[in-house]
Amino acid sequence: MATPLTGRVAVITGGSRGVAETFRAQGAVCAICDRGNAAHQERDRERPQGDLVMTLDLRDPMAVDVFATAVEERYGRVDILVTSATATTGAPFESVSARAERALIEDNFIQVTGLIRRMLPLMGDGSAIVNLVQDEPCHALDAAVKAAVESLSGSLAVELAPRGIRVMAVTVEQAYQLWWSGIPSV
Repeated sequence: MATPLTGRVAVITGGSRGVAETFRAQGAVCAICDRGNAAHQERDRERPQGDLVMTLDLRDPMAVDVFATAVEERYGRVDILVTSATATTGAPFESVSARAERALIEDNFIQVTGLIRRMLPLMGDGSAIVNLVQDEPCHALDAAVKAAVESLSGSLAVELAPRGIRVMAVTVEQAYQLWWSGIPSV
């Protein structure tokens, strides 16, 4: 039985387990990368044949290139790219060090732009980029980084529309509501 994403290739980063399960349930094959959580990745390795699971740090451009090359060799394309910009400082502005601030920007913005840039050559008409953002940032720097990803998404949506690539920034909760309601926009 065909489902909405049968035969589609979804590339999913960070915190990928639940998102990947959602896409698999809709018929997609998944290429997943995460820099940690070996237990989740071990479970993902036992998922349907055809999935790709790699442990890597998306802040490292060489690691991103290795992952993108593996995706290209295995699937030849990316239909849906899901990035995760959901890390937070969890602290008020004045208590966040400059180092922690740079790490937040690396985790939530630089790795997103780097991954999108590298995956774009594999994306064509009808593909989509979904940037997951924090549900409700409660601190200044968290809100600023969320706003940066949302602004990037809006600008990329305009820039990539002529190529038939849709771009959106959504919270994790909004994403699940979208995906479980029949995936009309992806």
